[in-house]
Amino acid sequence: MRMPDHAKDGGGATVTSTLNDWTARFEDLSRDEAAGGLSAQGLDDLGLAAWFIGRAKESERAWDAAHLAYLEAGDVDAAIRCAFWIGFTLSEEGDGIRGGAWMARVFELCQSDAAGRGSEALVAICRSVAAFGRGRIDESADLAQKAVAIARATRDADAEVLATMSLGRALVAIGRIEDGFAQMDQVMLMISSHHVSDRVAGPAYCAVIASCLARWDVDRARVWTRDLSSWCDAQEGLKPFRGECSVLRAVVLRVGGEWEEATRTLTEVAAHERRPETRENAVYGLAELHRLAGRRGEAEAAYRLAADLGREVQPGLGLLRRDQGDSVTARSGISRALEAAGEPNRRADLLAAQVELEAAHGDLDTAERAAADLGALATALDTVYLRAQADRARAIVLVARDDSAAALPLLRRSWAAWRSLDAPYEAALTRMQLGRAARASGDEEGAQLEFDAARSTLAMLGAAPDLDRLERIASPVPPSAAGGLTPRESEVIRLIARGLSNRAIANELFLSERTVARHVSNILAKLALPSRAAATAFAFEHGMTTPA
Repeated sequence: MRMPDHAKDGGGATVTSTLNDWTARFEDLSRDEAAGGLSAQGLDDLGLAAWFIGRAKESERAWDAAHLAYLEAGDVDAAIRCAFWIGFTLSEEGDGIRGGAWMARVFELCQSDAAGRGSEALVAICRSVAAFGRGRIDESADLAQKAVAIARATRDADAEVLATMSLGRALVAIGRIEDGFAQMDQVMLMISSHHVSDRVAGPAYCAVIASCLARWDVDRARVWTRDLSSWCDAQEGLKPFRGECSVLRAVVLRVGGEWEEATRTLTEVAAHERRPETRENAVYGLAELHRLAGRRGEAEAAYRLAADLGREVQPGLGLLRRDQGDSVTARSGISRALEAAGEPNRRADLLAAQVELEAAHGDLDTAERAAADLGALATALDTVYLRAQADRARAIVLVARDDSAAALPLLRRSWAAWRSLDAPYEAALTRMQLGRAARASGDEEGAQLEFDAARSTLAMLGAAPDLDRLERIASPVPPSAAGGLTPRESEVIRLIARGLSNRAIANELFLSERTVARHVSNILAKLALPSRAAATAFAFEHGMTTPA
């Protein structure tokens, strides 16, 4: 059995250098306990080994016994640390009542004259987390900063990582995004440099990566996910965080176009994960992959299961309904979900879907508001993913309002961002929109080039519903009418020939009257015609009175 070389830092954190066989360690310690009992340190090690292999009850029992044994030996700081981990673990598993009781035990023990200053960091961390949960974010940040200072002074690397995580989260919550994620980067550097114990590394990895993905910071998430995978592989028998880590990894895989690997990963988690939140996220992720691949029956079943488990299933379910031709249900579902959207990544995805659906329906005012909200979110969080999403959303509205000239640079910038993120699916969707904008500006050849590029990527990914939608969009349009009219101008002149007023044309094409008036003016100028009556005669003469 290969076991790690252990070295204690000044705060008691164990630094690990090789493979940890936690299953073998648990079995060895359990035999030793049964044979003649364990010391306080042995019980502490047994609690850690039990935690790593997912034996929660044995872990709590061993740490409880260790905390009592440490107290009997006069090592109050070690007893406090055991009590802290029991409370931390129970709280993570959703048992807030018992977790809170153990945290109260931490506070009680810290009042002892025998407690060292290092334990003050754990107390400050507990209070910071509690303040954050009550919405007192400034207080949470102050307490976390205090905990960081104490941990550094006492050279307690584990406490420093936990405190820095709390500080980073609080700074992000109060709008100091850059400062907050600088703290998160410090956490990850400490872990990757092996300055903290494996007990702290697990939750820290997952918490930081989840925070990255909550603001769609894909670059950071991709880097730290690779490190996380290596860390997990070094923990033989690991159970906690395997599921959660796999769900986070699957998100990164999906963005990168590795859909088959993401599907295999999430299928495994959905089948075996016991934590409700992790399982519901895995099932929703599977539903999304089924939808993207056109497996509508599997997607429908997975969305329903995710909803049963308590997961918000929009915008995925709405986009499935869109693919099924039910735009009314799709739009109402996404509108309802937006009223309660919390995390920035989920709200961004909902807003992006609302822009697309409402623009297609013709409710351009709603689409424009959603695009503006998405733009504000992208400005506040300032990630490449969100900026690309916001640029594309704004361009969709501009194309719908017949302003392709303004849309094209936004779409090109969005596509370049997706390419830099190695996000092929999002890049392909953006090229579809580039094709629409090029066509609206009268460049049919350029439009077909964009459609062809999107088609190639979507076919490679197996994105069947999007390929179907692309084929409908990309169907070549008839040549422009005499005089070089654009497709939109050709639509307008046909409606003029039917005797419609500008207001009626605006209602027919979901445009503003001002936009229609501009088109009419352009038509008359291009064709050198003096009036709408002359435009009507021109349409009849050139066979434009029957829509193609």
